[in-house]
Amino acid sequence: MSNFAVERIDHVEVFVKDLEAAAAWYERVLGLKRLRLWEGEPIMISAGDTKLALFQSEGAQGGGDRFGPPSGSGWHRVAWRTSKDGFEAAQNHLRARGVSFRGPIDHEVAFSIYFADPEGNPLEITYYV
Repeated sequence: MSNFAVERIDHVEVFVKDLEAAAAWYERVLGLKRLRLWEGEPIMISAGDTKLALFQSEGAQGGGDRFGPPSGSGWHRVAWRTSKDGFEAAQNHLRARGVSFRGPIDHEVAFSIYFADPEGNPLEITYYV
């Protein structure tokens, strides 16, 4: 069994009131470029390997759960990147420590698992195919 360690932060999820306006602001002010759009959202924007995933905040139901979207706008989830082998090891690592998670979820270009820290802060581990 291989040891698990994350490589770096892959992306941070941000809930915004207006997807297009937010993407335009980040491009104009910080120079972030659009990478990909999945059927409306998220809009993935980046500066090099540092990414933000912009999600629509309107219509969020309640406060969300530890794996789902929050209500309102703001920062949401930090996604840690690993390799394919690291992704498999991460699932075993979390299970062995009694940490429940959702997934793996197939995002076409990446796979992710979702979980929370003891304070309820949402986290993700992802790898790209």
